[in-house]
Amino acid sequence: MQQSCEEIKHIFLMLKNIDRQVTQNFEKRTGISLTRYEMLHTLLTKGQLSQIELQQFLKIDQAAITRHLKILEEKSFVIRTRNKQNNREVIVQITDTGKSVLGDCDLDRKQFFDEMFNNFTDQDIKHLQLLVRKLKDNTELKFI
Repeated sequence: MQQSCEEIKHIFLMLKNIDRQVTQNFEKRTGISLTRYEMLHTLLTKGQLSQIELQQFLKIDQAAITRHLKILEEKSFVIRTRNKQNNREVIVQITDTGKSVLGDCDLDRKQFFDEMFNNFTDQDIKHLQLLVRKLKDNTELKFI
């Protein structure tokens, strides 16, 4: 690899800034954070899950999942109940209100992504996917 540490550092800073910008713009456009959108979408597609299963599926920490679920519950987008067989386990399910919000979000989300990838060809997107997948695979293999 010929790139200097400065060049690699710059790439990581760009990725970090892109992540922050995408997250902020997604929430402005849809009215819901990207993480909460993913939580609702996961519950819609997978059905009710335990809080731990949802946490593991989304790969976020315990404090974050609790904080996000509290906000979603306050807005009546999800319901959390205790498992009757195991009182320590919390079961989460999406409500009709959550499904409706998710449906409304989907149109804004599609527009957002269309605008974000406006100047990309199909080949550009495939190449970007390949490179991001390589980076992801390398980080998972090397640092576990």
